[in-house]
Amino acid sequence: MTEWRTHPDHENKGWPPAVPYIIGNEGCERFSFYGMRSILTLYMADFLYKNHPLFESAPKDFAKAHYHLFVAAVYAFPMIGAILADRLIGKYRTIFWLSLVYTAGHGVLAVGEGSVWGLWIGLGLIAVGSGGIKPCVSANVGDQFGRGNWNRVRTVYQAFYFIINFGSFFATLAIPWIWKRWGISLAFGIPGILMAIATFVFWLGRAKFVHIPAKPGGTLGLLDALSSTALFMSVGHLFFTATQPVWVQVATSIAMLVLGFVLFEIRQKKQPDDGFLAVLWFATKRYFGSGSPASAGETPPSADDTGLGDEARERRTKLASSRFFGPAVKHFGIGSVEGPVAVLGIMTVFFLVSIFWALFDQHGSSWVIQAKAMERVVPLFGSDPIDPQQVAALNPLMVMALIPFVNYALYPGVEKLGFKATPLRRMTAGMLVAAASFVAVAMIQQRIDVEGVGKVPIEWQLVPYLIITLAEVLVSVTGLEFAYTQAPKRMKSTIMGFWLLTVTAGNVLVSIISKIKLPEAQFFWVFAGLMAGAGLLFGLRAYFYKQQDFIQD
Repeated sequence: MTEWRTHPDHENKGWPPAVPYIIGNEGCERFSFYGMRSILTLYMADFLYKNHPLFESAPKDFAKAHYHLFVAAVYAFPMIGAILADRLIGKYRTIFWLSLVYTAGHGVLAVGEGSVWGLWIGLGLIAVGSGGIKPCVSANVGDQFGRGNWNRVRTVYQAFYFIINFGSFFATLAIPWIWKRWGISLAFGIPGILMAIATFVFWLGRAKFVHIPAKPGGTLGLLDALSSTALFMSVGHLFFTATQPVWVQVATSIAMLVLGFVLFEIRQKKQPDDGFLAVLWFATKRYFGSGSPASAGETPPSADDTGLGDEARERRTKLASSRFFGPAVKHFGIGSVEGPVAVLGIMTVFFLVSIFWALFDQHGSSWVIQAKAMERVVPLFGSDPIDPQQVAALNPLMVMALIPFVNYALYPGVEKLGFKATPLRRMTAGMLVAAASFVAVAMIQQRIDVEGVGKVPIEWQLVPYLIITLAEVLVSVTGLEFAYTQAPKRMKSTIMGFWLLTVTAGNVLVSIISKIKLPEAQFFWVFAGLMAGAGLLFGLRAYFYKQQDFIQD
């Protein structure tokens, strides 16, 4: 068996050799995902649901709600993928095997034309595959860098995001065009072929990667994965039981919680863990007066303070003396406890980002429906109307233009004025900018309501697209960098899973509000207000957050 590297080269000041394979894989994978997603809303609204007895009363509302539920599922399953990667089989195997599931999902969509069951089985497989690999791919990028080239992490995430949008741009243009000329089966089949190519490119780079081993692996890792998955599914089952009676949902949640904690206790009896759940459970029991104290004479593992600054030492001192975490520090050691504490701090930052995703992902649903109601003949491009599904290609095109502008002009310009462009400040600005994009799209909708369908030029959508894309570069690109650098070494994929879970929360919010059936303009104004409030609260939380970087050993 080939011996894989498990540590980055700390002497290398250039680019890690695995980066081209990761970037190439990501470009193909994003083409497959965004190509399929670009036609999903109108496929449901105008083709699959239009004459279906379950959905014909409001096919557009059902299509919008179901689109966002699918996106929510895609970004919920990263938690399970992260658990598999960190605890059981490692990032490489998780990415490879779930990529095969992902490819199979595209295949089901391609052969299931006209079938609601075919649609949802295919989308279910894509959600598991695409969602499961997401935190691992992002974390795998950062794993390739050591101390010598750590300064390149921001740039590689910019490049990573650039290739995502490169694939998205061409997919969003090509797949609707293919659907119109050769049918839905080929339109869904080509993304499947690109996903198969992505998997092959990733496999080619296996010997170049740094493979961070899963810990603990084996039987203990299996119990960790099973218990954590059961606990996550105590809420995650709602994607599958949303139409069931409330008592079924409550019973399923209780059953998953009980199963999760039983498996966790079995795991702890085999060999006590010092991971996220173990530390929190121990601290909670001790705080409320239950649980046995540490064994007499027990000495917790010591932490290496070499190279720590005064601020880091002070932080550890406060943690050791805190009422809640102090007993856990005495039991597990400061090194094991500061990881879960960092995760909780990051989660409080992530929480408000979910509102941003509620706005951003609507360029694939409500904005497409709005575009269909506009004057879509643009003389510059001939006499044929622009496909409303292709308008979304503006987003990745603008991202590719804005990333170098923001990275090499905006950020340096801001810092020359004396304002340090920290990740959280960038994200705060991005969230406020996102609110402005929905002010613009609400005003466009008001014009459509007054002038009528097919009267307002589609060129007006350039304005909200430019604003939301700038917000995306400020929030999403920065969020990937922030999530990885702030994650403890043992929880890189898990933190990426929490980051992606904010996308789930945002899309669930859209799905819920879509069912209220608000007038379109009012619908957009509601989200503009929510985003402005969330941006201000995020800035307040960011002000008090103490940043610390965890570099891979």
